[in-house]
This record gives sequence, C-alpha cells and structure tokens, in this order.
Amino acid sequence: MDKLIEVYLKESKPDFASGQYKVILQDKNSPRILSIWVGHFEGNAIALGLEQAWTPRPMTHDLIINMLDSTKTQVNRVVITDLRENTFYAVIDVHTDEEDLLIDSRPSDALAIAVRLQAPIFVSEKLVEKMVDELDELFEKMEPQDTVH
Repeated sequence: MDKLIEVYLKESKPDFASGQYKVILQDKNSPRILSIWVGHFEGNAIALGLEQAWTPRPMTHDLIINMLDSTKTQVNRVVITDLRENTFYAVIDVHTDEEDLLIDSRPSDALAIAVRLQAPIFVSEKLVEKMVDELDELFEKMEPQDTVH
C-alpha cells in the first residue's frame, strides 16, 4: 500500500442544491483537506456518527459494527485508496483472530463505520494532489463566478 496520510473527519454537511453531502477530511498535520461528495443517505449516516446521535433501531452501519463485535473482528483503520474516473475507493483494514484483511468499501460506508468506532482514517499519498488548502477552498467560494457589469 502507498504511503498514508492520517486525516480526521471534519464534517459531513448537506448541499441542498445537489441533494448530496460534502464530506470533508482534513490532514492531521496541515490545513489540507479532501472533499468527497456522497449520497444523501450515506452523508446523513456519517453526520449522525459525527454527532454521536443514534437511532432507536440499528442502521446498516450500526448493524455492521454489531456483526464485527459479535465475531471479535477489530477495525484497525480505514484508507481512502484511490480516485478513478471521478470515483473514490476505500478499504477497511480489519483484524480477526486468524488474519488481517483489507475489505473493499465505498468511502462513505468506510467513513460511517470509522466515525462510529473512532477508528483512524488515512488517505493514500497519491491522492495528495487532490487535497487543497482549506483557505484556498474558502477563497474559491468567495470569488464571483461571473462578472457583473
């Protein structure tokens, strides 16, 4: 696996114009961020985990965690591994009694599980060029999109 950069899950907030959620991962050692757009339900699941708000019945990610706990499987970390054709890829690194496994996952599912378990989150170094400085993103939002005469 490539060299990894540890990040933390800064926020998952809705973008009402697109109907999706924008998930922000921030480098633990710099102001660089990586934005990932996810579906409404996935983004909401991540937001609930960040807020430590739980539903009366287990959601899918809670069910997965219950299954992991029942089988004594530990989540070591989540890694956002790649970006191909505008799609991010991730793996969940787990430890069982017998072996370590890398389980292919959508980043949104991996992040929803990581935030609930407080598991470390990493981004592959090859995605660094996709990370931008938080101030750059803020200034980009402030720039007018069209010239007004």
